[in-house]
Amino acid sequence: MWLARRRWRQSSVGDAPLRESDDPRRGPLVFLGTAVFAVPALATLAAAGESLALVVTQPDRPKGRGRKLEPSPVKREAERLGLPVFQPGRLSEPGAVARLAALQPEFLVVVAYGQLLRPEVLALPRRGAVNLHPSLLPRHRGPSPVAWTLLHGDAEGGNTTMFLDEGMDSGPLLLQEVEAVSPDVTRGELEASLALSGADLLVRTLAGVRRGEITPRPQDPAAMTLSQLITRDLRPVPWDLPAPQVRGRVHALAPSPGAVCRCDGKLLKVLRVAEAPGAGAPATVLGHDPGGPRVACGAGALVLAQVQPEGRRAMTGAEFVRGGGAPVGSRLEAPWDG
Repeated sequence: MWLARRRWRQSSVGDAPLRESDDPRRGPLVFLGTAVFAVPALATLAAAGESLALVVTQPDRPKGRGRKLEPSPVKREAERLGLPVFQPGRLSEPGAVARLAALQPEFLVVVAYGQLLRPEVLALPRRGAVNLHPSLLPRHRGPSPVAWTLLHGDAEGGNTTMFLDEGMDSGPLLLQEVEAVSPDVTRGELEASLALSGADLLVRTLAGVRRGEITPRPQDPAAMTLSQLITRDLRPVPWDLPAPQVRGRVHALAPSPGAVCRCDGKLLKVLRVAEAPGAGAPATVLGHDPGGPRVACGAGALVLAQVQPEGRRAMTGAEFVRGGGAPVGSRLEAPWDG
């Protein structure tokens, strides 16, 4: 079972609880978020007694076969909490800027919102725009930091809070919390863990900024790496790579969109793997272990612990084998040409 282990890095905030008398200039917050990663942050800020004057999220989007408009996870949570919601197409629209300015916010709190903020928006809050980013900046700036943590085989991941500037995740750092990355954790699991710990980090950050106990630190450009959007090109399982790298690819894409290959001519989504000894031509099924089929990589092998055959539910590798999947000696071919 995967368990997170965390430690603080470069934190200057004390452990004493915040008292209302400590920060008489507390003011309204505007929360900007869209994705499910942002939901714990919104809920935790509300539970901490922050004055959430407005929740800004992306407009409802059509989803599913019926293309029915669906609200964002953050909108659903805001409505559950009874908070006002604002959904401008672009936050830089004059009407949107005017609505935020009228609130005279103390902070903008930004978590997985989905838009870069323009200077006129960044200038609105009295104390600044604080962002929660799920990596140890300046490592893995950009849109897919947790996936890139796993793709690169990082032993540690974590959260960073920072003041936003006009760049992409380039603002001065406030607090960071380090989390060990287990070899068997998937992106979905790591994101869920970081969302919870990041929510607490945000509360600590706002308290520290109010007290003047955090000194913003510039990022080191020499240490910067950049994550990219997850594209179709990343999805084929790269069996010719060493097993640890294949594992990183599989877990970085799980549970969605999933790394894929072909088994007996049908698409097979590979959701979880475990390293195992073995050697053979890459993509060849070497045997059937108790946990599932064991497949050769460029170096070493992997047991397919969880898979999802085309048109079926996700299942354990052992269930897949019992159903006749991945015969010994067969090859898990490339999922598509080009």
